[in-house]
Amino acid sequence: MFVRSHMNQQFDEKTISTLTMFGLTEYEAKVFLTLVTRGAMEASKVSNISGLPRPHTYSVLKGLQNRGLVTIIPEAINRYRAVPLDEGLDILIEEREKEMSNLHMARERLLSDIRPKEAIPSNDQASVLLYYGRQNIYKLVDEMFSRCDNGCDIMTTANGIVRFYKYFSDKASEFRNRDVKVRFIAPVTPEVNDIALKLSRLVDLRCIDTLPYIRFVLVDDIEVLFAEYPEDDFKSTGKEMGIWINQEDLARMMKTMFDNTWKNTVPYPEKIQ
Repeated sequence: MFVRSHMNQQFDEKTISTLTMFGLTEYEAKVFLTLVTRGAMEASKVSNISGLPRPHTYSVLKGLQNRGLVTIIPEAINRYRAVPLDEGLDILIEEREKEMSNLHMARERLLSDIRPKEAIPSNDQASVLLYYGRQNIYKLVDEMFSRCDNGCDIMTTANGIVRFYKYFSDKASEFRNRDVKVRFIAPVTPEVNDIALKLSRLVDLRCIDTLPYIRFVLVDDIEVLFAEYPEDDFKSTGKEMGIWINQEDLARMMKTMFDNTWKNTVPYPEKIQ
């Protein structure tokens, strides 16, 4: 009893509490701190110093080892060694960052999957709907495509070429098989050349040097989606905002604008040649 009392480390509660902020349990914080401050040692000594029951000590050591915070020194009786404190904290921070990233992705999925579906008004009933988040907008575009019978006009960025091919190349192939005409206007940069070539086999792709400050999808000259891309990247999630309108006069105006722009663009294969 005397030996155990003498060896038991009275850790500062504030330090233990701070370590738990990084994602460690109280037991894990005590074991990790024991190894950081005392160096490599056997599990029995870790138990004595940290004040943990030995069975718990083994399970905690195993968990810390799986997370890359503790390594084993194989000997007749194995010893355990903690990674340097700064390295361990970086590992824990990276874990929390991944958790936050996963939470943001889960949030987007939930907003996309659980968001009540608005009834699409009939043609004689104009409506304006707002959509937030890249996945919600992509889901809306997919729904618009499912209603497309005659044709679709798209104006977007160079990176938008990659996003469209990544998420809607199957739909573009379906359109081609159904003889639904898809016209696509975008600047083609060297970075997206390969994807643009693949896309040009599925849609009528034309290049434009200076893109008007507007991104939109127009379906059957009836419904149009205006989209803002503050983060013009290739990720599956983003902070886009979309405005969906089924006002026919506006749709015809966008059609006229697209037709005029189309006349002043160059077909992508000719651009390459």
